[in-house]
Amino acid sequence: MWGGFSNPPSDTIVAPATPVGRSALAIVRIDGPLSAGILVALMDVALPDERHAAFARLHHKGELLDECVAIRYAAPRSFTGNDLVELTLHGNPLLVQRVIEAAVDLGARMAEPGEFTERAVLNGKLDLIQAESVADLINARTPLQAKLSLVNLEGTLSRTAGSIRDVLLHVISRLEAALDFSEEGYEFITRDEAMRRIDEAIEATQQLVDTFRRGRATTRGLDAVILGRPNAGKSTLLNRLVGSERAIVTPIPGTTRDIVRETIEIGGLPVTLADTAGLRESADLVEGIGIERAREAARRADIILYLIDATAPVEPDEIDTSAIAVRVYTKTDLAPAPEGELGISVPTDAGIAELLARLDSLVREEFAAPETSAVLVNERQRVAVAEAESALRSARQSLADAHDEQVVLVDLYRASNALALLTGAITRTDVFTEIFTKFCIGK
Repeated sequence: MWGGFSNPPSDTIVAPATPVGRSALAIVRIDGPLSAGILVALMDVALPDERHAAFARLHHKGELLDECVAIRYAAPRSFTGNDLVELTLHGNPLLVQRVIEAAVDLGARMAEPGEFTERAVLNGKLDLIQAESVADLINARTPLQAKLSLVNLEGTLSRTAGSIRDVLLHVISRLEAALDFSEEGYEFITRDEAMRRIDEAIEATQQLVDTFRRGRATTRGLDAVILGRPNAGKSTLLNRLVGSERAIVTPIPGTTRDIVRETIEIGGLPVTLADTAGLRESADLVEGIGIERAREAARRADIILYLIDATAPVEPDEIDTSAIAVRVYTKTDLAPAPEGELGISVPTDAGIAELLARLDSLVREEFAAPETSAVLVNERQRVAVAEAESALRSARQSLADAHDEQVVLVDLYRASNALALLTGAITRTDVFTEIFTKFCIGK
């Protein structure tokens, strides 16, 4: 049992393991106790050796379904930890569907979304962090996102969380032993040592929580909004950065009414650029709605590109946001940017390379997660570690206030339960194992 989960399901499931659509190859996965029997029934020959690829002609009810390569995995040496069969078919959706229907007819059922990975977690082949990393890796849009997902899939975050769990187990087991053997007068851990250990865990949890902002930004990407007054060159810049005529460009002020969004890679992350209505007072109802949407997008953005027309009179900045703002003077082929300011000219491409370099550095320095360190990447992980940190601080305070071991243990188990969402819970079995194998009580 892992982390308090119930026993894994014992039925057999089937589903395509590759995207639906025409391709050279497609994989169908069958998982569960009937998988080997279904393979034999479809092949109508002897069961192939475990973990060896075998050519097979699949038949059902006297009809040829396809020619394939079949691989059989016996529990627990499979992705899910169960008996598992993978069939590599020709990539025609009709063939895939016929094979799946045959497997269902032979006793399997269609898998629910994510059910194969869920079984891997229930069988202890993956923890929840690694399971989430599988989905993140599949959905990665940039190399940096893929690297972060691979780091967590390989277990970097799991090991970091596990080291905190080990500290908790060390302290919990010794406090439990002190309670269980209090009459014998044993002291298994001093309060000073317990506080020192808990301080280590608090520092580790705080460091993890501090990674969340970068981890979330790296996983989901960033929002960048292009702001400025009408005709400052917002749509022109968007088109240049995305490499296509995505937004309408005219010399008429107020052309952009709604938000136009496109995503590009900057600093290793997907950054969604939003071209917005020019900021000004307008009596036009539709333009007014567009301007309000521009302001709202700015309030939610991570980065603001605030464009200023170098040929126009200087106007006060109209930025109402907590986002990082980059001021950019446009049309510098007609008038120079002020000294020390970043200036660009889209028609001549002047300053574009410098703007992209500045944005690249900004994203890497302020938002991108390190590629090899443990990083929290979603809110569930952040909440779990933050709750563990809070409980650890309460336990430390109880120790400092000389409260009984039972009071301290309540908070330590609360911290353990929070971390269980990442690493698995500390059970009574874990505690007794720690006590009797390391303390040698009674020999």
